[in-house]
Amino acid sequence: MTIKKNKYNLINDGFCFLPKIFSDEETLNARIGLWDVINCKYETGSKPENRFWEPGDNPNSIIKIDKPHICNKSVWDLVTNKTFGRILAKETDAKSIQIWHSQVVWKPHSKGEKGNAGWHRDSQYWPFWTNEGLFTAWIALSNVSSKSGPVRFICGSNHWDNVEGMDFFNQNIDSQNKTLNRIHKNKKIASALLKTGEISIHSSQTYHSSIGNKEKDPRIGMVVHFCTDKAKRIKTKGENATYLDQIKNLSIAPMIYES
Repeated sequence: MTIKKNKYNLINDGFCFLPKIFSDEETLNARIGLWDVINCKYETGSKPENRFWEPGDNPNSIIKIDKPHICNKSVWDLVTNKTFGRILAKETDAKSIQIWHSQVVWKPHSKGEKGNAGWHRDSQYWPFWTNEGLFTAWIALSNVSSKSGPVRFICGSNHWDNVEGMDFFNQNIDSQNKTLNRIHKNKKIASALLKTGEISIHSSQTYHSSIGNKEKDPRIGMVVHFCTDKAKRIKTKGENATYLDQIKNLSIAPMIYES
């Protein structure tokens, strides 16, 4: 399998960009399926895990819904694509790839800070996992330009210590930038400018964010959180104690590659 590389890589930079993997038909069907999920139409009969937007909410806000892959067959087919699984395994040097979570992030034309997603690293929300073997793939379901609010990565931030005050839900990115600039003055930021069907991959330790979409059309991304054979579960207490029990259920957490 030959995959064209660019100058970024997962080990040194914490992220990489890959060429088109999914066909136009696959991405169109997934977009239609996700729009159904957004509008509370669940083809499979299964509801998403969480909804952070409901019909009637601010139409210029980010639409974020957890685990849409269990709600619609076309979305399920997208994330369980076998070529996708093989490529993820190759890029992460893994013997197995399991999808344990997903999100649709549908970003309409933004007004003010409503389209911002603050700087964060995924691992800060995952107390039940160790850091090794945890990655996120971002599938572009629309063309992503510099004006449409692309995901932005801080090069090498996968090697940083934690930075206090960083949070996806904090839309005041200017304030976050002031904090980052005090600690990491010479940081380099790269934007994921992707065509429909292309993907980015980043480590759970890589800081990333996005700003508002100034294009007329929505910026649509399917977020796929996956674990490799190197990932280890951590015992936790409280509401997270049993959360990862779901990985035993392949109808929720499909295994898309095994060597």
